[in-house]
Amino acid sequence: MALRERYRCSIERNGDGQIASLTVEAADLEGRERHVTVRGARVSEVVSPLQQLLRESKISGRAWTSRDPIDLDQVGGAHVELLLRAVQPLRRSDRAQIVADGIASMSREEASYWHAKAQRPGGLRALRILLTGRRR
Repeated sequence: MALRERYRCSIERNGDGQIASLTVEAADLEGRERHVTVRGARVSEVVSPLQQLLRESKISGRAWTSRDPIDLDQVGGAHVELLLRAVQPLRRSDRAQIVADGIASMSREEASYWHAKAQRPGGLRALRILLTGRRR
């Protein structure tokens, strides 16, 4: 069996059934774990692009509404992790929406490229500049 990174997406809901937070947990080839969580106002900018990515990864709508974490393949998981990591620190909702939509519309190959770039210093900033056309 070939070694590969593992990804899992968890969707937490509040008492009203609304999405309160989204988390992606990843384990790399050496077994190191990392995670990224988006909560609060940022969730609303990410929900639609995330649903688009999950549909493209052939994840059923039933998994989206379940309380169980969603296991993602390596490429789809990297795409979802990139989405959450790129949007998480942004303060302006208009920029967060542009970045989220831009990442969701990337091909799997382009997202894999940017996921690798994002592991290096300045990679996420470069991606945000590319997608928004702004330095600040």
